[in-house]
Amino acid sequence: MASTERMTNKKSIILLTLAIASCFSAKPRKQMQLFYRPPGTTVEIYREEPVSLGINVYPPPPGPIRGAVIFVHGGGWMMPGTDLPLFEDWEQPLKDAGLQAFSIEHRTAPEHRGRELVEDCAQAVRYVHQNAARFKIPEEKIALIGFSSGGHLSVMTALTLTKQDPALGVRQASYLKAVVSFYAPLDLEELAKTGGPEIRTILANYLPIRNPGEEGDESKQRAMRMRSMADFSQDSFLKRTLYDISPIENIHPAMAPTFLIHGDSDSLIPMMQSVQFYRRAYAAGASVAFLGVPGAEHNFQQSRKPYARQAEAAAIQFILQHLQ
Repeated sequence: MASTERMTNKKSIILLTLAIASCFSAKPRKQMQLFYRPPGTTVEIYREEPVSLGINVYPPPPGPIRGAVIFVHGGGWMMPGTDLPLFEDWEQPLKDAGLQAFSIEHRTAPEHRGRELVEDCAQAVRYVHQNAARFKIPEEKIALIGFSSGGHLSVMTALTLTKQDPALGVRQASYLKAVVSFYAPLDLEELAKTGGPEIRTILANYLPIRNPGEEGDESKQRAMRMRSMADFSQDSFLKRTLYDISPIENIHPAMAPTFLIHGDSDSLIPMMQSVQFYRRAYAAGASVAFLGVPGAEHNFQQSRKPYARQAEAAAIQFILQHLQ
């Protein structure tokens, strides 16, 4: 991967190429633990109600801590637990960068839907911020990294926490310095309209229910939502829902600096999801960057190919840039 194109006003687009001094040397690949917890990892409860939710607190870096990174795992909004798949790939580069790492769990679909999951992620960010002194991190230097559905939740959380107050003209949560999204669904209306059967089924599990008190049989409810998505233009409830939980419809100029990473061979969530978000955010005057990864499929992190390691290094570089 070759050169990087930069633009002014802290906004940039990286066009299908990467130029970084890689944090990852060309070591032989080894068998990795899918859910790896380094010795010394602890789990804290960041939310008690309506359900108990945990956060992994990974061991701190050996030197001065420059900031914090909170990971949100993927899994179609349905994967439970606090662990980040293949955290072992991130452990040493984060330590080298002086970044304290956390990984959170959130409520899961289909039992919980829509903004409920965003609320959990926002609460986790607040928890880290409120306990910054105990974690020995700078309280104003927190970043989010999310993968797939976790990328959607990370961007939505950042947009929610950094809405601009018209009276003050400042961010409500200036401590959230950056967000990185890997191959995330960012325009749910477009996915409902043009997505394949797999992503449409995943969306049907995640979208809020019209009448929660009359949910009935889940399979029937899902079938009804799938029929609605076939012609959502005729369903005002579904249109409002898709609008409300689509990051692309919630862009504002005060949003945290956002880095979108997407493979150009992603058949589950097309790369145009990130491209269109980049274009709209850039036009709105937001701080945003985009990296397209040639030949990469959805969830390309688990391929453990060189471009996956380089994309991760670019994510860390972006965060460090905005923690200054």
